[in-house]
Amino acid sequence: MTNRVRLKSPRTRKPEDVGYRKPPKHTQFQPGQSGNPEGRRKGSTNFKSDVKRTLQSTVRVNKDGRARKVSTQRASLMVLREMALSGDRHAIQHLLALALRFEDDTGSATTTEVDAADRAILDDYFHERMAIEARQRGQTGPDGTTSAPTPPDKESSK
Repeated sequence: MTNRVRLKSPRTRKPEDVGYRKPPKHTQFQPGQSGNPEGRRKGSTNFKSDVKRTLQSTVRVNKDGRARKVSTQRASLMVLREMALSGDRHAIQHLLALALRFEDDTGSATTTEVDAADRAILDDYFHERMAIEARQRGQTGPDGTTSAPTPPDKESSK
């Protein structure tokens, strides 16, 4: 049986070896050198910018016998509205979806009343937190108990 002789063992590889995931040193980026020295061309835009610019560009629309200039976005919404009014089911669904998506949240600004059970839970929590803070500051009342201020009453502040 013949023994094979290895010319290079894997353990004795030199750092300048070239192979998988080991490019030649002269082709690697030098420290401080950019991989794209010219960079992105000035004025080149992405798709989002192109869509915004397209929707903001003006078009002439004849409305009530008069030519008016409106944005492409507004003109497309006007066409969608006309299609929905003519009975196109898909246009109606799309217009209503847009209306729901961009509806102002006027209902979120109103305050809701807290019922008695929730109010009691909040009061207990408030007193507990105030007692803990008083203990941490070292404040105690004349009878040796911690004193906590009462929470502001919502009814009295109205």
